[in-house]
Amino acid sequence: MDAGLSATPAAHVRSRAARRAAALRAESAATAALTVLGQKWVLRIVRVLGDQKQRFCELQDALGGANSATLSQRLKLLEDEGLIDRRIISEVPPWVEYSLTEKGADLRQAIGPIDAWADRWVARQ
Repeated sequence: MDAGLSATPAAHVRSRAARRAAALRAESAATAALTVLGQKWVLRIVRVLGDQKQRFCELQDALGGANSATLSQRLKLLEDEGLIDRRIISEVPPWVEYSLTEKGADLRQAIGPIDAWADRWVARQ
């Protein structure tokens, strides 16, 4: 009789542990994403790049005041995260073009509803 009673709680504990592990994995992914996305200029860079390739100076102008060093760091971060492509153009003088990857374009689409939410609620304050 004891064996039957102890089997049910043990199965329940494993199930709870599995659910907890899955939630932790999901939380870790969201936390990691928000750590990157929460850095200054990151979302604006993704939004500004849109569907077109841009050079560093074009991005800097479009962002309206991003420090060169900070912009360089953020572009490198976004490249490392697979959100943007960096392409060196071998003309004289050489320059670099940036564009969104498929992953970056997907993120840009996700930003749209956040912008709409902000527009709706910021207007009420």
